[in-house]
Amino acid sequence: MQSALIANIRSSAPNMTPALTRVADHVLAHSQAVLYQSITELAEEANSSEASVMRFCRELGFSGFQNFKLVLAQELATQGRSDAPPTAADAVQSLIETAKIALDETERLLDRAILQIVAADLLAATHIEIFGVAASAITAQYLEYKLTRLGLRARAVADSHLATMIAATSEPDVVHILVSSSGSTIDTVRVAELAHSRGVKTIALTNRSKSPLVAKSDHVLLASWPETPLTGGAFPSKISQLLIVDALVAAITDAKPEHLETIKDTASSVSDRNF
Repeated sequence: MQSALIANIRSSAPNMTPALTRVADHVLAHSQAVLYQSITELAEEANSSEASVMRFCRELGFSGFQNFKLVLAQELATQGRSDAPPTAADAVQSLIETAKIALDETERLLDRAILQIVAADLLAATHIEIFGVAASAITAQYLEYKLTRLGLRARAVADSHLATMIAATSEPDVVHILVSSSGSTIDTVRVAELAHSRGVKTIALTNRSKSPLVAKSDHVLLASWPETPLTGGAFPSKISQLLIVDALVAAITDAKPEHLETIKDTASSVSDRNF
């Protein structure tokens, strides 16, 4: 049985403008792939524009691209539902296999030269601001922890309003690291825009090579395994981000080995907290 959304797109496409029809045709032909695309990627592959993608979504009754993808994901998941759910053992094995793939792909995607440049930028910064929302906040907090262990002044901000105000008042000697798997999170992109407008170096840690966040970033640390609206914070995408965090830490200590001593100092400072 066809999903109501796909049927609606098929029936509405002939009455849409040429730009919107190109988006509709692409969605119909590549509906599964669209779940993993940012608005920028969809616009490019449909030979259209981000504005046209937004109009396409609104013409179908959605407030935005993410809402559209959520319903599309739900309907495609329903179509592919199996009457025999995997056993717990199968689920664990599946997680292990997808994690291996994500790590291998991230290793291939990660530009070592960019990694070294970002490490140098962080070492030169007077302060490092890190921001991510929802599941991306977990990566942001982990990065804050790892950089603090190195003795760098890093802060992960969880409040979007506070992050926006910090970006609006940042000086060029501050570095902002923006974490967003989709690269399209409105609050995160807004922080990047403000920081970039202040002449601040902005670094994106994302699973999307083309997105609004990437467009506003000076450097991109690209992780594998993009998420769908139904898999936000999924293990493969998260573990690939954490790999990049540790790779960045390794690049910093390789550039400045004295930070290895700082790790010992920070570890010693909390050694009496463990039994």
